[in-house]
Amino acid sequence: MARTIAVTGKGGTGKTTIAALIIRYLKKHANGPILALDADPDANLSTLLGIGVEKTIGDLREETLKEIKNFPAGMSKHNYIEAGLHQLIVETEKMDIITMGRSEGPGCYCYINSLLRKFADDLQTAYEWVVMDNEAGLEHLSRRTASHVDHLLVVVNDNPLAIDCARRIDDLISGLKNDIKHKYIIINNVDQQKIETVKQRIYDLNIACIGHLPNDPVLDEYIFNGRSLFELDKSPAVQKMDEIMEKIATK
Repeated sequence: MARTIAVTGKGGTGKTTIAALIIRYLKKHANGPILALDADPDANLSTLLGIGVEKTIGDLREETLKEIKNFPAGMSKHNYIEAGLHQLIVETEKMDIITMGRSEGPGCYCYINSLLRKFADDLQTAYEWVVMDNEAGLEHLSRRTASHVDHLLVVVNDNPLAIDCARRIDDLISGLKNDIKHKYIIINNVDQQKIETVKQRIYDLNIACIGHLPNDPVLDEYIFNGRSLFELDKSPAVQKMDEIMEKIATK
């Protein structure tokens, strides 16, 4: 079974960038293949990694509901969806990616979503690591889509609302009793003089701070120019993320 890392936090904290840097580290250091799950409706993870994605699970949901009366003879809804899911996997060297796309709209998705959960569980046997970039906020946790996670990373910056979000995530995890083995906070893109203040504000949480990523002009330039973060060799944020991942990989 794959080891799973889920990245969450308030929107705007840089969680997708951190997910991309985690995948960059694993592609370089892991022995086995990696699966990236972009569960954020904004679907920016593939862009940061420089990977083209043509179709999402959201597209498949809509297509299934639209075409359900026109399935080929002998093809069940289960077989149609399963075939479509396999076509959504974008394969690259040592790493594959699946993009969730837009959130659920009108209509009944219960059956489709149950198949998605089973599909994700089945996929994990084929990978050493699964990295999930989750949607902002608490919705994925309240729906228990982040259960059975080895490492949950909650990203905060110096925005008090981001810290409030981390506090609510902490409370929600305790109430749901999800199967999350390790929980960490990562402080991202905060000026050095504010780091201690942010640490004090998260001190009482049941989630330990595993480190902080500094402001990084090199990383910002790569993102601005649309360059793949796989090409990024050395920069302050990369160095810190590699140090954090070395701690996580040994747990």
